[in-house]
Amino acid sequence: MEVNEQFKNHYIAIIGGSISGSEAANMLAQNGFKVVVFDMNKLPYGKIEDGLPNWHIKLRDRQIAEINLKLDHQNIQFVPLTKIGDAISFNDLLKNWGFSAIILANGAWQDRALEIPTIEKFIDKEIVYQNSFINWFNHKHECDYLGKNYFLKNNTIVIGGGLASLDVIKIVMIELVKKQLYLKKGINIDLFTFEKKGITAILEKYNVSLNDLQIEKATLVYRRTDKFMPLKSPKDDTKESKEKAQKVSEKLLKKYVDKYQFKFIPLAIPFSLIEKDNKLSGIVLQNVELKNNKVVPIKNSFLTIKAEMIISSIGSVPEKIEGLNYERNYLKMRAEADYQVLGLENVFAIGNAVTGRGNIQESKKHGKQMTAVIINKHLKSDSFENWLSNENNQIREKVQKQLNSIIEEISVQKAKPKALTKMITNRINTIYKKIGFTTYKNWVAKNTPIRLEDTLKNKDNCKCS
Repeated sequence: MEVNEQFKNHYIAIIGGSISGSEAANMLAQNGFKVVVFDMNKLPYGKIEDGLPNWHIKLRDRQIAEINLKLDHQNIQFVPLTKIGDAISFNDLLKNWGFSAIILANGAWQDRALEIPTIEKFIDKEIVYQNSFINWFNHKHECDYLGKNYFLKNNTIVIGGGLASLDVIKIVMIELVKKQLYLKKGINIDLFTFEKKGITAILEKYNVSLNDLQIEKATLVYRRTDKFMPLKSPKDDTKESKEKAQKVSEKLLKKYVDKYQFKFIPLAIPFSLIEKDNKLSGIVLQNVELKNNKVVPIKNSFLTIKAEMIISSIGSVPEKIEGLNYERNYLKMRAEADYQVLGLENVFAIGNAVTGRGNIQESKKHGKQMTAVIINKHLKSDSFENWLSNENNQIREKVQKQLNSIIEEISVQKAKPKALTKMITNRINTIYKKIGFTTYKNWVAKNTPIRLEDTLKNKDNCKCS
């Protein structure tokens, strides 16, 4: 790809280094821009590291390798452990650092609130949110893990209906059976075998039942029916395609239930909690019905079930950054340019920072597409049009409609003075010195946690020992 020298003094800040952020950073870097990627964590992998259960080894490693390849570029400076809105205020970054543009790619890390009365007193005890739960599950085996700890209980209720909620309830059942199988029968089976073969097959192999292990099944509660679970996406918007996807979702859920031994309650939403001696003992669910594809509560129709623990898996939203405007949980974007933050000329948002979803491919696609538009419309000359036209038909059509205004807008974009760009470098070097950062490769090698699969192979393989 031809690099335009006029952009080498343009510094672009990207907040978040995972799927969308690394996609945007690499595209900008290859076109000659200098890019600074700020990430709140040690590593840029986002939910690849802390949102996918650790049995997704191949997917995790493949995505991490791709992110590493994209961020390890001479025009990219990765700045870890630096949360915008905390370590650096957004207004400071916007007004004082001297960036030509800021791109938000900070993803969706904040769990949607589970709206039940008196819930606060049980949070991180008997009631847990998905993001912190998966983080614990993925890292609890590490010898230097200092995060929250959770103790799984019988009669656990998982609220939700997507793939993530299935991962959560799988974790609950696998962890309970794994522990009790060892304590009661002296049988030690690793997590990966449980996940691959399923609980039913393992119990049958050893002629053991859940009753023998004194385990009560976990329950998945969903506000719609199984066919509406987003387990299979339709190929298009036709009725036939949608109905086919729904049938697949029904079959998939049944396989999950049979394989991992949990219960499923459809058409119900949380209504209130039941407590005994200041501890959670149950939950009241309100029955609902679907009318015109909308969830409608049924008046005076409730179901009470025992619950010693509740895990909320109802989705995530972008974490709000002070200094930006939001409507409910989402950034206010320009209606005519859904990648540009409303009211701020050179502040943009891509991926889950806009969509609020956690799908890897969707995030990657949105990041790549929107970065192409941002570059073409706001930062680069029309020489980029030839490359952009090969990206995909949707973006090509959008850019062609904007061509007249593109040239007008880029004519006012000028590279920042060298003194200002030098100040950016000096500030970053100060952060690097404080945290001991040398090169991207060295930092990743030093801070990648010990993987569970490696721990199982070598019990003494612990970086902090």
